Amino acid sequence: MQIERLRAQIEEGKSIEQQAGVLRRAVVNLAKINGVSVTELEVENVIDFVTEYIEHAPALMMTIEESAVMNDAKPDIQPILDATEEYFFAPDDIIPDHYGLVGLLDDAYLTHTLMEAISDRYKSKTGKSLLAMEVHEMNTFIRRLIGEPFVSLLDEHVSTTLASLNAEQEMNQMLVVLAQMNLSSVPGPIWGNARVTEITGARIEL
Repeated sequence: MQIERLRAQIEEGKSIEQQAGVLRRAVVNLAKINGVSVTELEVENVIDFVTEYIEHAPALMMTIEESAVMNDAKPDIQPILDATEEYFFAPDDIIPDHYGLVGLLDDAYLTHTLMEAISDRYKSKTGKSLLAMEVHEMNTFIRRLIGEPFVSLLDEHVSTTLASLNAEQEMNQMLVVLAQMNLSSVPGPIWGNARVTEITGARIEL
């Protein structure tokens, strides 16, 4: 993966947010919709969480790629890497990147939701999770923040991506390879061994 290019893109997104404040307005608007009064500190906490959520997406895929290389199995997981990277680099995706962090939020959501779906498929077969961290709670909050109609379009894109891996043998091989990596024991590249409740805490109570 072009990790340095992805990191530069995220840094640019942070810079745009500092200047334009699109994410800040989105957070405040979500609070108003839910009838919640938020302090400036609470808004900053949510922005910090969203930034970490965005940073975690390419970092997670980089961890998976490195593990696949070590296991001589990169070709088996390349379709996932390609799908997530391609969406990150598409300038005119569902939420254009020129909106800064908000423009990268859909990219990160697609990555996290795709990995959640793949992990859920593995869990339905084995009873075990592929990932160290259950991201459903985080993704649910990001869904609310993104809102309709964008989130439905993103979910459709995830479904389409999974459908492109519809060959049962290909998907099963990918699940076997991912399981062999033992990602469930690998600390998160951004959040380490923290539990979801520790990461979110009161930061996303909107």
